[in-house]
Amino acid sequence: MNGTDIVNILVPKLLDMNFIVHRYNSHSTSSIYLKLDYGVCCGIRIADHPGKKKYHYRFNVFKDYKGDKVIKRGNLISYFFTFEEIPQLLEKIKIERDIKIEKYGIDNYKEYMDKNLKENDLFTRFKMVV
Repeated sequence: MNGTDIVNILVPKLLDMNFIVHRYNSHSTSSIYLKLDYGVCCGIRIADHPGKKKYHYRFNVFKDYKGDKVIKRGNLISYFFTFEEIPQLLEKIKIERDIKIEKYGIDNYKEYMDKNLKENDLFTRFKMVV
């Protein structure tokens, strides 16, 4: 199983959960990146190798990952899953969205999505998955 296989499993499930999903395939590595709800519900990095330390993704899916499942860097938290832990990843993503909606309210959550769409050129590189 590779990253594309994982994306082909993840994306339909995320769409069924009513997420707006954007995808970007790295040009220099086999990494695939997904942004959820215009980044309001964070991003997922799917890879078969460690990432660059300067970049932070809330959700990380690595083939054969061995290491800490949760890493805190300052006030940022990253979660790590293996290719076999997709159900756990999906549950953690659902919890992430639920917490943010409870914290901000659904109207503000949607407003943040709209703001990110309008103000973030990231979504010119990331393509919406339908």
